[in-house]
Amino acid sequence: MKTDRHHKGEWVKSWIRERILFLALVIFVGGAIAYIGTDKFFPRDSLFFHPIKEFSLLIAMIGVVSLGYELFLRELTFNEYKSALEEIVNPDAVRLGITGIYKNRSELGQSMGFEKLFQKVQREIFIGGTSLLSISTNSREIIKDKVLKGINVKLLLMNPDSPVVDFIAKQGRGKPTFINEIRTSLLLLQKLQEEIMHGPDGAQKGRLIIHTYDSIPSHSFISLDEGYPNGLIIADIGPYLGRSVPRPSMVVVNKKDGLYEYWQEMNANMWEQSKTLAHDEKSPPSSSHSRTLVLVSGKETEYCDTKTDTWRPASICQMDHGWRTIKGSQWVWIKEGLALDEARTGSHNKFRLRFNLPPGAEKAIVRSVLYVRSAGACHIAVNDKALPGEYGGANYPDPFVIDIDRYLKEGQNAVVFELISFANPSVTALDGNRIGLAYRLDLEYRE
Repeated sequence: MKTDRHHKGEWVKSWIRERILFLALVIFVGGAIAYIGTDKFFPRDSLFFHPIKEFSLLIAMIGVVSLGYELFLRELTFNEYKSALEEIVNPDAVRLGITGIYKNRSELGQSMGFEKLFQKVQREIFIGGTSLLSISTNSREIIKDKVLKGINVKLLLMNPDSPVVDFIAKQGRGKPTFINEIRTSLLLLQKLQEEIMHGPDGAQKGRLIIHTYDSIPSHSFISLDEGYPNGLIIADIGPYLGRSVPRPSMVVVNKKDGLYEYWQEMNANMWEQSKTLAHDEKSPPSSSHSRTLVLVSGKETEYCDTKTDTWRPASICQMDHGWRTIKGSQWVWIKEGLALDEARTGSHNKFRLRFNLPPGAEKAIVRSVLYVRSAGACHIAVNDKALPGEYGGANYPDPFVIDIDRYLKEGQNAVVFELISFANPSVTALDGNRIGLAYRLDLEYRE
């Protein structure tokens, strides 16, 4: 009964709020009519003449004030109040135009995926980084769709032949696979560029421009509608030096005297120092006679639902503070997070990656390298053939690297990850026994 009264009260408030402008106009008109009509209905020496006329004037003035507030001041007052409240809570962030800070890319991805991020773009997408492997794999179709709809996309990544790349790969804790990541990403982006160029023509088609640079990257970034009032920049704090240590990300909006202008200038400097990747450069898609697949953990990963014995899409999961990443991939599990009782009792789940190889491809494989990290014990089987050993390494400097070419076949292939989290009854917080899986499969074969 109390709930019904509450809903009824809310409905009345909503009804009044939606019609407040009309009510203000009615009050003003009613008061004005009563003020003017007093002379016609009451003689001037009447006892009620002056009280009614003054009361009508008061009603009309209330209507005028309400009408003016609704027409001119309501939105302004609300925005000023909101701005003042934000400055009280976090004055420096508001002053600098910072709308969010995330401790790593995985946390950023959970908050705003690329689809959501690019949804309101009207003019240009500008992305810069080291290899852009996550863009060339996870966001390939999104980029293609935006270009075909008339939005220009600029991509900036490192030149794999630059001495800086070799320096990063050889420095302490640098990844030896770094150069392969860049080459793979370049190949995928060139093929995407070729698809767009030879695809259906349209008056609204935008441009996909790919540049490479030779210097040490100052930062990675995503810039949307640069320079416009709705402009947004997501910048990683600190340079990438070939390590798996996650970097924080900062989201800034175009606000005067804020950080937006700083990141905008940094992005422009990197673009000016870069050069266009032309189709006549080495390893163009049309003459490579090879096909590259990069398959990563994410939305395409499946897990086995033991209750129904069916495979369902896995979820991007929460990372533990000590976990490292694999370039282009995301940490996954059966759901976003686990309950405390699951952390105490442990769990046993299977995950699956599926892909197809054309006839004869299994005999023409150039490389098929699987990179794996997991929190918990992980057993791997490729096409029902168990791989020896147990894998983990969520917080290792480098992931496990496995060559799986001898297990592949033509047609459909399946890589199954059996993830085991052992019981730990003494756990008092979820971070004590968190579990997840991250992988990337780099596959190249001659056509």
